[in-house]
Amino acid sequence: MIQQNDPNGTQPQSGLLAKTLKGVLNVFLAAALSATLFTALPVTGIGLRFPLFQTGQNNGESYSSETPSITLRVGLVVGHWGHDVGAICPESLGGYREVDINYTVADLTRQYLQAEGIKVDLLKEFDEQLNGYQGDALISIHADTCEYIPELGTGFKIAEAVDNKRPEQAARLMACIDNRYGDITGLRYDHRITPDMTSYHAFSEVDPNTPAVIIETGYMNQDRELLTQNPSLVARGITAGIMCYLNREEISPE
Repeated sequence: MIQQNDPNGTQPQSGLLAKTLKGVLNVFLAAALSATLFTALPVTGIGLRFPLFQTGQNNGESYSSETPSITLRVGLVVGHWGHDVGAICPESLGGYREVDINYTVADLTRQYLQAEGIKVDLLKEFDEQLNGYQGDALISIHADTCEYIPELGTGFKIAEAVDNKRPEQAARLMACIDNRYGDITGLRYDHRITPDMTSYHAFSEVDPNTPAVIIETGYMNQDRELLTQNPSLVARGITAGIMCYLNREEISPE
């Protein structure tokens, strides 16, 4: 077979050179594109909701689109626990001790909050952990006197520190508990807040950035049946109030 060449005998060499240059150019273009793409991405990958390359099950590996979860932390102070017994009812009214009611309600609240994924610290009245305590909220749980007070001896109370460093957050926490607790338990809100509540010792012990409130869950006399026979309802009311605050839920009008 006779090979056909161009008149100058140069076409084979120039064709090979063109192909070579084209290949080199493609390599440089691909490298430049890759460099531009990866330079534009943040070094840590923060802000990427999904991985850049979806590999599915390749090599037995998979990628999750879930963002890291944030653990919320709440402190629950059991009123009088580790200090004294608090208020006491006479034997004719069951001989109930406030500290026992407080502990039962606080422990149930702890369980309900943990079921919601919240980290909970169950604290004694003068717990060392209260010094500089840091959390998303702190609630001290108490019950009111067992004395009989005609007409007025029923209901719950909530108070924040008189000199709260985070007044907006504490007010929001109070409003949430007020709304949810009242709706769930059916108890009225008692506005007769005492200086012992607004000057509660733990308010000055916790970190200033931790919103803290104290709640009197009900009177151990006229509200005795709710507090002693249905503490789970009391705990659910407190839990709902805390979750309202943590989730920034809307508060229904009164």
